[in-house]
Amino acid sequence: MNLQITDMADAMPEHSTVIVNFVAAVRKQLKHSTCYVFSDNVQYRFQTDDGENKTVIPDASINCRTKSRRGNTFIDAPRFVMEVLSPSTEKYDIFRM
Repeated sequence: MNLQITDMADAMPEHSTVIVNFVAAVRKQLKHSTCYVFSDNVQYRFQTDDGENKTVIPDASINCRTKSRRGNTFIDAPRFVMEVLSPSTEKYDIFRM
């Protein structure tokens, strides 16, 4: 397994506020849908078109195939991914996506 640990402790409260506001607004819109909006701490494992295995933990995501869930991990790509770019996280977030 190729594991890389990255310190993300410098994220600012404003970063979290953007995520919370987005999730709250979208949650209302998806109320009668089979899709769900998630904040961070949900990870996705999937294979890209070129066969590369990816694992990502976006700041927020929308997933309509929740039956592919194993614990806090979904075994497919989400329908939508949101990353909040802060000066402390921008380089890492752009690189991993």
